[in-house]
Amino acid sequence: MSVAEINVFLELARRNDVTGNGTSHINRIPLYVTEISFSANKTVPNIGVPFSGAIRGESTNLAFDMGLTQKTVSIQGVLLDQIIQKDNDSGVTTVAATTGVKLTAFELAQLIHSYVDGSTFQDDQNLNKLLVFYPSRVNNNFDYRDGVDADTPIDSDDLALIPWNWKNRAYDNEFTILSGNTTDSPSTVFDDRPKKHEHIGLEGFIRSFSTTISGAEYPSVTFQLEFEESTIISDNFFD
Repeated sequence: MSVAEINVFLELARRNDVTGNGTSHINRIPLYVTEISFSANKTVPNIGVPFSGAIRGESTNLAFDMGLTQKTVSIQGVLLDQIIQKDNDSGVTTVAATTGVKLTAFELAQLIHSYVDGSTFQDDQNLNKLLVFYPSRVNNNFDYRDGVDADTPIDSDDLALIPWNWKNRAYDNEFTILSGNTTDSPSTVFDDRPKKHEHIGLEGFIRSFSTTISGAEYPSVTFQLEFEESTIISDNFFD
């Protein structure tokens, strides 16, 4: 499968350091996904008001929305023979950095397992971003994108492909502060940009990654992955 047909990528922290990262999928791992689910679990303390039922005949609860939500992406898919481009910013020209190397599905499974087992301190192993591209008709200001209307089909090439996130459009941020995306100062989070370019996507860490090697699926390898969005506190003092 061509990388141009894939819409889900894991991205290494090292991508931010190398040149040409906006013209290729260097330091990314394309994933062929068969099923994906997004979960947002909100933490809201809900406390009953003492004696409210005795006085009013109906009990009352008070909820404290403190803006705490755990956001998780669960992915199931298949690992195939895949070309991977890698550059560790050493300045040495390699085949892996220029044209990429074609890994077997088993090599790709081992590679991701080793990265999940690695540390956020290692930029060449730290898979700290997930990109899931989906079709979009509406832009940052809740207007239809150029050349698109309500009747544009979901599989049309005219629709933009933008990465999933939990951010709000600028239209909904007029009365917020520090959102980083307002109509007066918009971000690029909902912009229509080539997949090879840099994207905000989902930053965080892989909570779990499991693979199954089956004779019925040979030579592919099935996998399950759980990614949690978060801001990782790390400073790579080894690099």
